[in-house]
Amino acid sequence: MKTICSLATKAPNVLSVCLLALLIGCATIVQAQERVQISGYFLTVAPRGEFSENVTNNGYGAGLQGLVRVGSSPFLVGGDLGFVGYGSESHREIVSATISDFQVRVRTTNNIFLPHFVLRAQPRTGWVRPYVDGLVGLKYLWTSTSISDVDSDETISSDTNLSDTSFSYGIGGGLQIPFTKNRESKVVLDTGVRYLRGGRAAYLRKGSIHAENGSVVYDVFSSRTDVLAVQVGVTVRF
Repeated sequence: MKTICSLATKAPNVLSVCLLALLIGCATIVQAQERVQISGYFLTVAPRGEFSENVTNNGYGAGLQGLVRVGSSPFLVGGDLGFVGYGSESHREIVSATISDFQVRVRTTNNIFLPHFVLRAQPRTGWVRPYVDGLVGLKYLWTSTSISDVDSDETISSDTNLSDTSFSYGIGGGLQIPFTKNRESKVVLDTGVRYLRGGRAAYLRKGSIHAENGSVVYDVFSSRTDVLAVQVGVTVRF
């Protein structure tokens, strides 16, 4: 009987401890969530150095980024994925010389995929939060050609004409500015600039694929792949 009474007496204390532990756990989870940044952005890439001698036009695309703060430090780590197209061309082709009405659309696109690891230094507080990034990763360059129906634009066939990968690294910086006057706003405007050095790679550009004497000719270029990237997007802080 005394044991039952003792347990009954201790039950509220045990319940209080469990509740306190649960609240601390929830607070810890919330605090951890507030250290996460998820970003989506539009991206413009301008060739630099040797790359700009062969590719004279900018590339346009988009990207995603996810970062997690390291403890209570000013550093965040994570990954960034960007994609840009730096030139495309399209024309109609007659499939059969005897049936001129049967045509398809031939479209060629030049692209770069930019996966990078990111180390960021950024203040934990402030209405406007500047940041500095260090990046290391890859540049994957490829050119593909697709054949599609003229009316429905449905792809009939596609093929990669040329692809190559180079090492990539660089530095960048930017600003995060809230859309409201709330200093702790969760949704912010994010603008940044990066200079990404790139190793040597083989690639095609707009106009590199053409016909000569009934044969298809590829004008392949090779150089370092340095670019200046400018991005504007939205970041959500958890």
